[in-house]
Amino acid sequence: MVQENVTRLRAYMQSIQATAVLLLQPENILYFSGFTGGEGALVVTATRAELWTDARYLEQAAQQAGLLYEIKNHQGKLASCIARTLMAEQVATVAYEPQGLTYFMYEALAQETTSSFVPADVVSLRAVKQRAEIAYTRRACAIADKAFAQTVAELHAGMTEREVATMLESKMLLLGSEEKSFTTIVASGTRSAMPHGTATDKVIEVGDFVTFDFGAVCHGYHSDMTRTLVMGRASTEQKEWYALVQEGQRLGVSLLHVGASCRDIDAQVRAFFAQHGVERYFTHSLGHGTGLEIHEAPVLSPRSTETLKENMIVTVEPGLYIEGKYGVRIEDSLAITATGCELLTQTSKELMELV
Repeated sequence: MVQENVTRLRAYMQSIQATAVLLLQPENILYFSGFTGGEGALVVTATRAELWTDARYLEQAAQQAGLLYEIKNHQGKLASCIARTLMAEQVATVAYEPQGLTYFMYEALAQETTSSFVPADVVSLRAVKQRAEIAYTRRACAIADKAFAQTVAELHAGMTEREVATMLESKMLLLGSEEKSFTTIVASGTRSAMPHGTATDKVIEVGDFVTFDFGAVCHGYHSDMTRTLVMGRASTEQKEWYALVQEGQRLGVSLLHVGASCRDIDAQVRAFFAQHGVERYFTHSLGHGTGLEIHEAPVLSPRSTETLKENMIVTVEPGLYIEGKYGVRIEDSLAITATGCELLTQTSKELMELV
């Protein structure tokens, strides 16, 4: 898989008329080399591939990336080492990650090279997943599904959000997750109206909506799922509010197919909410890609210019939030297939009432 990724990286490099690519983001280093260490940089030209790290990671780098990369110790002088390679290879133009190259590093490189620097959308090369990447994500989703089921079985009024989040994260780790995908959201009562309401010491009470947004990680690949339940019996109003989000989420999933416009999918779900007079309560984008990062391309949003391709992974996560009252969000992770999409998160989306 890594060798294929490097081949595509070199093709992309040529397409933007660059003669080298400099990668510093850990996710891109992992994707294009297989190296998982905490210190590294990749320099790739048409004929050369170097992985720079320090003494702590030399053996690990050799094991994980030594077949494709020259493994080198920068000995605390990373910028100078990269600059020497660029000069030795007579690199005219270096493609770099806009979010990966710091100004400090750029300044240091600019002082020691004559190369020019052009921004590169390297992350877009990770948008279409390979079979193994989908398998890893599927496994991460399965871990999260099982951990959530175990957590719900032990959930009761009187627990704090933080207690529940810790329990859920622990169960994911015990089931094989490498880490949590992101800071786990457990938001209850009026706090469920906060789309990113990470867990606090608030006590979960009977009558609360409780929103869970969480994920597991397998081989670096992130899952993402949101479920909202009611502690106790749901009121008629809560059932109606939940049903609106459930139907909006079902609509969004039904629109996923190869060639679909990400912006149009988002727009159709917003139009559904507008028909019911609640569109002002939907305050974020409909979904996003996942992978080595929790937020990747493509994005289902009003600003997106992307179309879906086979083997992309996206979330569909509409939510409605009334400030000071409550909120509901339902989210699945899905892989785009030749015939539609595969649901990766298997937990039921029917309203759960914990009585």
